[in-house]
Amino acid sequence: MNLWHGAETRSLVMRPAMMLAVGLEIATVLFSAGIKLNAGESSAATVGPPLTTSQVVSRMVEMNGRREKALQGYTSVRTYHLELHGILKLHADMEVKMTYRYPSGKDFTILSESGSAYICNHVLKRLIKAENNASHPGENRQVAITPENYDFELAGFEQHGNDGYFILNVTPKVNRKYLFKGRIWVNDRSFAITRIEGQPAKPPSWWTTKVDFVAQYRRVGDFWLPASNKSVTSVRFFGHSFLTIKYQDYDLAKTLNVKTMAPVKLLSSESAASRVLVPPSPANE
Repeated sequence: MNLWHGAETRSLVMRPAMMLAVGLEIATVLFSAGIKLNAGESSAATVGPPLTTSQVVSRMVEMNGRREKALQGYTSVRTYHLELHGILKLHADMEVKMTYRYPSGKDFTILSESGSAYICNHVLKRLIKAENNASHPGENRQVAITPENYDFELAGFEQHGNDGYFILNVTPKVNRKYLFKGRIWVNDRSFAITRIEGQPAKPPSWWTTKVDFVAQYRRVGDFWLPASNKSVTSVRFFGHSFLTIKYQDYDLAKTLNVKTMAPVKLLSSESAASRVLVPPSPANE
């Protein structure tokens, strides 16, 4: 191999790849920010007319507050697959075991890696490090999907089988690095976030022109946990990247029996302006 050509290739990919890592780590951290909200399911469906924006958000946060501590620890295995399409065509794969412990956060162990060593070392490992840092209690609060960080607007309601989903537009109150703008889907029974679509609120860099991501969650026992995360990133002059993360092999090592709050009860005669949350009924011991 021509040494000069190798150095030129590394230089060509280095700056765009580093900017790509910034864009992808934002999408990855945004996805993980929704996880803490996705716990538990009440025993009855919402009744009466659709809820207002404030009611959906209040219930979502309330459920999170009651259930956050229930999931004390779990492990899972995830696979990262990244493809670069542009000036250079590269790909990389990594399998990682994640261990979560409340309240300290996440730890990661790399099980295997293949493909481009540069992409593994400077993009995928950077994503893991960013998610690890954001999982710590102080940082997690800064990226949580709550009224503290976002404004919400009810955009619609979808029914799929026996489940309904409130669709909310989400707008960050500040252009902080790990916040996003887009939409969330909230289950009308569990008030868990089951889907997120969006883009970073703040452009990652001059190099990274656009990042679009779609995150899906699935029910594992009494909890909604990540199922997949797909991101498409456009890098100026360089091309596009396609990142897919799949989550599997969940082991809920330690959970607490935390009782859920009572379901929202509305009278059909209530107007949208007067609807309020009914306080949770005392739990029967």
